[in-house]
Amino acid sequence: MSTLLDDLILLASRAPSAHNTQPWSARIVSETSVEVSVVPSRTLPAGDPSFRDVVLALGAWVESFAIGASELRFDVSVEALPALERLEELPVVGRADPSSPVLRVTLRPREAGTGSPVGTSPFSADDVRQRGVFRGRLAGHPETWDDLVDVDLPPWLSVRRLDDRAMAYLSRLGIAFTASRPSVAKELLSWLRLDPKHPRYRLDGMTDVMLGLPRPLARLAAPATRRRHLRDPLLGVAGVIGGASESLERARSLRPLALSLAESSPDSPTHLVLVANARLAALDDAPRVTAAMDSSIGIAEPDVLDAGRVLQRLWLHAFTRGLAVSPHSELIDSPLAHGLLRKRLSLGRSDVALAVFSVGVPSGEVPRSPRLTDVVS
Repeated sequence: MSTLLDDLILLASRAPSAHNTQPWSARIVSETSVEVSVVPSRTLPAGDPSFRDVVLALGAWVESFAIGASELRFDVSVEALPALERLEELPVVGRADPSSPVLRVTLRPREAGTGSPVGTSPFSADDVRQRGVFRGRLAGHPETWDDLVDVDLPPWLSVRRLDDRAMAYLSRLGIAFTASRPSVAKELLSWLRLDPKHPRYRLDGMTDVMLGLPRPLARLAAPATRRRHLRDPLLGVAGVIGGASESLERARSLRPLALSLAESSPDSPTHLVLVANARLAALDDAPRVTAAMDSSIGIAEPDVLDAGRVLQRLWLHAFTRGLAVSPHSELIDSPLAHGLLRKRLSLGRSDVALAVFSVGVPSGEVPRSPRLTDVVS
């Protein structure tokens, strides 16, 4: 059974994470159970202070593990542990603490004769392995999102569409925010791997190939990601430009969402927002209502974990139809862009935008992102 768990952990390592940080550390604790801890050095204190991206990544890890288990006729039970709601107590750097796991995943053999759709994933382990992110040009395929039966959205989660113009506008605001905040920009630079000579090029972070950067440009920019005497002046210039861009973009106005969506070209990618309703998620459960109120994300961490599982299914839904995804977390990271996004989608007080991404047919080959586990796979 330990070999099976090792294989499932290896599969789950292909789950997506912000900046490809891979913030999880899994440990086999019994013949049927795995506990997962968070690696402090693989979180983003500046860019993800609420730990939203960390918990979504953990959810994607769980879903990938569960898909592999389902293929082998196992079901899984997932227990969110108390440490999941105390992520703010993590140190800024350091290794995972195996004595403070955030979740436990346990395998259960599926009973004979229960190979029904209930408890059986529509996705495969190969889908998990091959799925990737594409940051180049995407061509539209909006009808893919008319039927999400295989995603199995719970009633407290919804997928909203964003128009092309708003997406471009809010993305510019998000990029300007990143550039104008030195701590956020520095953190981003630390996860860039723009040259194959980088010691972590084949382990983690975002490579030049993943970002779709021309090789000459990537090689020219690479030293600034690792050498302080080059990085600090670059951050200073970026901060000035980003701050000015943010101020200029504030003055823009947009046509009503319904009109703009109707005018969107069918050749444009589809822009989607995963939205959670904290009130529906809690279902008048007092402890969960309290947990949602205490969470800096706006919804209880165990629910964000479930949303991460759904997000992985959404991305696999796209992959199995020949589409690729480009994430846009900058829209939520920027307070200004986030506020305008909420206004654009007419979100209520209980609604929380958890993830924004574009989807379409990729114009080129979808690159494979590096993983820490590639050295042993």
